[in-house]
Amino acid sequence: MMSMEVDLRVDLNTEDDTGLPWAFVRDARDPALLKEGAWLVVGSGNARAVAQVVEIDDELVWVRPLPGPVSQYRQLVGERGAAQKAR
Repeated sequence: MMSMEVDLRVDLNTEDDTGLPWAFVRDARDPALLKEGAWLVVGSGNARAVAQVVEIDDELVWVRPLPGPVSQYRQLVGERGAAQKAR
């Protein structure tokens, strides 16, 4: 099975008072991908999900993960979702 490269390292079990997982902007593979409404592959460890960027401020990014495997949403993340983990 192919491992998906993560666009944004997010602990999917961490939520704040918004009810959404969050991460630091610095944890993005490419900060240019961080735009409200963008679809990203997110996760940490073996956990992966496709999530939509809900909000961004100077330091933090909030995302809304979709249920199910990344492969189910490949059309949302395009070639990034098909990339093998390079690290």
